[in-house]
Amino acid sequence: MTAPLGLSVLLDGQLITLTRAVGTLRRRNLPVKSIAVGPSAVPGVARLTIMMQTDPATADRTARQLHKMVGVREAVVLGPGDGVTRELALVKVRAAGERYAELLDLALLYKARIVDESGDAVILEVSGSEAFVVSFLRALERFEVLGVARSGTVALERAAREPAREPLTAEGAR
Repeated sequence: MTAPLGLSVLLDGQLITLTRAVGTLRRRNLPVKSIAVGPSAVPGVARLTIMMQTDPATADRTARQLHKMVGVREAVVLGPGDGVTRELALVKVRAAGERYAELLDLALLYKARIVDESGDAVILEVSGSEAFVVSFLRALERFEVLGVARSGTVALERAAREPAREPLTAEGAR
């Protein structure tokens, strides 16, 4: 089985550009594990992160295809070790009185934060690699998990890998 590869795509913050990019993935029936999109450091530019379970040649071909699209400013393949990847999860857990201390110990072990407490339920927030988040979810199985929301993986190239270049501006790229 191939290692997960990421595609980090900078695109205009217009819905049509995002729709075209996702359509390209859909038409090629690529093995997508997660898709996350959000604003980048440049106003009007969004970062789309796609995690795929595929070989490097397919990932490179997909990046080239995306880069040709109108509105895409940059598309980079992130292989294992090329970037920093993180995922966020919110988990609602029933916090019965007698097991509350055990739940807090587990949260401390995983550096999870309690972001909401009400009645007999607690919402925990944890972030880390996909494997770390999955490990946390498995550790919570001994409690009553009431709900889970995961962000999908976001990624950035490691600082040492990026070539020296001018920062992107809304007018500057392409």
